[in-house]
Amino acid sequence: MNENEELLSAEEMSALVPPAPVGDASTPGKRPIVPYNFRRPDRLSKEEIRSLYLLHDLFAHGLSSSLPLFMRAVSEVNLISVDQQSYGDYLKGLADPTSIFTVAAKSLHGVFAVEFGSSIAFPVIDRMLGGEGKGLSSPRAATELELQVLEGFLAVINESYREAWKTHVEFETEIVGRETRPQLLQIIPPNGIVVTIVYQVQIGDAKGLMSICLPVELLEPVIKRATINAYSSGIPTSPEATNSLLKKVSTINFPVTSDLEKVSSAVSDLMSLSVGDVLRTSHSVDRPINICVADSAKFVGRLGSLDGKLVVQITGGYEDHGAAG
Repeated sequence: MNENEELLSAEEMSALVPPAPVGDASTPGKRPIVPYNFRRPDRLSKEEIRSLYLLHDLFAHGLSSSLPLFMRAVSEVNLISVDQQSYGDYLKGLADPTSIFTVAAKSLHGVFAVEFGSSIAFPVIDRMLGGEGKGLSSPRAATELELQVLEGFLAVINESYREAWKTHVEFETEIVGRETRPQLLQIIPPNGIVVTIVYQVQIGDAKGLMSICLPVELLEPVIKRATINAYSSGIPTSPEATNSLLKKVSTINFPVTSDLEKVSSAVSDLMSLSVGDVLRTSHSVDRPINICVADSAKFVGRLGSLDGKLVVQITGGYEDHGAAG
């Protein structure tokens, strides 16, 4: 055989090795291709994100109640979004300059960040210094003194935030840092995953954004307790509380009625009715009758008499026997 001669031709090789199938991901036996970004993995499930949303929405309502007393102005806080993203993307989305604080959660052994946009930070500072809550005519970074004043406002927020988390975890917060340039605040590596919560805050005529940045590592020890299922099963009910609830419910009165089959009657016959007259119905004594609680059929019974009075005896549930009509 010639040394340069091929053992198999190209056609014969193609016959032995079939070409890879080209088609969509729905081909039988093939798993669909799902894009996955290793730089931005979802660390929290949808249920956990929903639980965080409900918790932070509760925090917004609590803050809306406490801020008017502290700021002496009509105040409202509304939750806009709860998302997970990389810490680097969170910093890129912040204005420069801004007012951002590092807060330590001692029992969770970590820190998180709270940021105020200039459109709300400076009106708050102005009010706390005795002004009317006016903003800036041109953007600038807050001074060291202004940041210290803003810390008093953040203390009120931290108090409401601790109350919102109280059901799941007890933690003391402490302000450990403050910056006006977002890129100078590094609480975790840029590719670390965080949960960002964005609020719209209105105090008087001023309106602006506030955000909370929670590293996932900070949340992992308590996130299971923050889910709805864990919350409902994690709160024990004492026998005293159950007895108290039953005692209160037992005093509630509900109308209980049992109706015979409806009959028609002439108006002239109705006009001549008087005490002692008898109305004849087509409802047989042996026929079951529906018993209603608050206009809703709940039981089935039968007619009878007791001590000379017409009564109805319950013989079963309405759903088990169906309508007695």
